[in-house]
Amino acid sequence: MIKSKILTAALASVAMTAGCAEQAEQPSAPAAAPAPAPAVEAAPAGVMRLPVSLNSVMVAMVNQAADPIWVAAWRNPESDADWRELERRAVQLELGGTLLTVPGTGPLDDNWTSDANWQKWAQQLSDVGAEAVDAVKARDIGAISSVGDAIVEICEGCHIDFKLALPTGGEFGELSPTAEDFEE
Repeated sequence: MIKSKILTAALASVAMTAGCAEQAEQPSAPAAAPAPAPAVEAAPAGVMRLPVSLNSVMVAMVNQAADPIWVAAWRNPESDADWRELERRAVQLELGGTLLTVPGTGPLDDNWTSDANWQKWAQQLSDVGAEAVDAVKARDIGAISSVGDAIVEICEGCHIDFKLALPTGGEFGELSPTAEDFEE
């Protein structure tokens, strides 16, 4: 029941954010008709479906949320604003794990979400996101570093099982930063 409420709130948040982004991007002149959405098999009756692929959720939300948590172990947050931003990212990571249990528009999404191993990885990601929230609230750099290590293990394990060849599927460009990216 709680997972269902979290998922409903998450989907509402995604829909509202998407709606805001679409309104902000609309030009004042009439635009050409939008490209049709990719064809996706219809979900069974009563099955909720995300409006984007699970790959997009992973790259745009999970990866985007995880990066600042990893970086915080190398470059500690310095201000209250930095800590608040890191907490938002930890919440996004927790939410991202939950969203990965719902099929989206990707060609493999139904297969992935129906696989018990996928569900296990998604739950572990959500759980480590909750741990990240606690670590950030406590401003515990050691715990944040441990959470970052767990995120790497979860993401790499899932990618070995499901997405070895294309970590990002080519979406949004670059992969995550490493410690070497911050060496001077």
